[in-house]
Amino acid sequence: MKRILSLLLVLTMIFTLTACSGKNTADDVKNQDVKANEPVEIKMQIVWAEDSGRGMAIREILDEFEKENPGIKVKLLGGSQEEQKLLTMILSGEAPEVIQVPYRYVQALGGQGAFVDLTKDFSKNKDNFYEQLWNLAEVDGKLYGYPWMGHTIQLVYNKTLFEKAGLTKAPETWEELYEYAKKLTIDKDGDGKIDQYGIGLVGKQHHDITWLFNMFAHQAGAKLVKEENGEYKVAINSPEGKKALEYYIKLIRECAPPDTANKAGGDVMADFRNQVTAMEFQGPWGITDIWKNGKPFEVSAAPVPAGPAGRAADIGPYMLTVPVGVEGKKLEASKKLIEFLGSKKGQEMLMKGEKADDGNYYPFRVPIRKDMEDTDYFKKHPEFLVFIEGLKYPSISTPIKEWVKVEEEVYRSQLNKAVIGEVSVEEALKNIEKLGNEILKNQ
Repeated sequence: MKRILSLLLVLTMIFTLTACSGKNTADDVKNQDVKANEPVEIKMQIVWAEDSGRGMAIREILDEFEKENPGIKVKLLGGSQEEQKLLTMILSGEAPEVIQVPYRYVQALGGQGAFVDLTKDFSKNKDNFYEQLWNLAEVDGKLYGYPWMGHTIQLVYNKTLFEKAGLTKAPETWEELYEYAKKLTIDKDGDGKIDQYGIGLVGKQHHDITWLFNMFAHQAGAKLVKEENGEYKVAINSPEGKKALEYYIKLIRECAPPDTANKAGGDVMADFRNQVTAMEFQGPWGITDIWKNGKPFEVSAAPVPAGPAGRAADIGPYMLTVPVGVEGKKLEASKKLIEFLGSKKGQEMLMKGEKADDGNYYPFRVPIRKDMEDTDYFKKHPEFLVFIEGLKYPSISTPIKEWVKVEEEVYRSQLNKAVIGEVSVEEALKNIEKLGNEILKNQ
């Protein structure tokens, strides 16, 4: 009921805005009465600072767009927006014409009328993207976001250590992952102590443990939530969830560094970089981190190994949206910009990346069109393709908005307690179900 009331309130605000802004919109259009030869200026907001390395990298892409479209100028704005603040900005009529948002914002706000329906203009491009990704850009069959850039989490491995161990390919299943991780967990100097571990995992009570474990849960066929009689219920306390958590803890106890319970994603990257571990689960930055640090070994990436239910990879696609209220020439200019950023040329330009302290450029995200394989960059660096292909098997870590509170207040702590052995796997899952359902009921 609270969700329905909240939705009605937001819809009322939107309708009120639309009604109240009718005169303003007309005035705006009148004021915008752009002279024939005067460029149309639109604003585009990204989630990073405009003067950051990523902001400057995106500015270069916008410069190329302006060269091809001399009648359009794009002002780049930086700074992420929380969901509620973004909605408030849209309702106030002060939002930029094009906004980069996480896909979950499209799902949360698109159905509430916050964004322009782009279906008519861009549905022709649907085949350029994986269906699973395109579905995340739609709400009730209408396209409210356009896929732009992102990442998936995949298996990043030390190819040099693999070769030393006689391993010629990456593991493809849970069974192989365990077998490889055991083989790569070794006492290198013969002093009776393990000094190289097969895999780095997150054990700390931190957001990173949730998305990482969720991949295993989905690979086992588990669900985080389910809907019963119109209400959401925690669903992770299942045979599939138990199998996933038991497997995750088995990897930690037998094949990961002994201080894993205190490690988040950044710590796991450091262990991999220092060759304490031979495998990790990271985005494309898992590869560039090794490049930035002098390439001490050969690094590569492969699809996450398949569990009993198949593969599942955490995803982080960003979408381009146009807020309601954008009209006329600015709307047409915004659509041209989105078309360019989603083109093969615009997508490949993302791989130039951002400038690092050493003066070189490194990719920070990947394009998310599925037909990038024949471009020059990906011919030279095919190891990055897997981070695009992972969009075919997404592991969704926030299935409903209400899950965020369950994750923050219950899920993280119970997973950590299971890792350190403070509670059993069965107790952890039972606690998540019980306490999580109380949170869902009261939202």
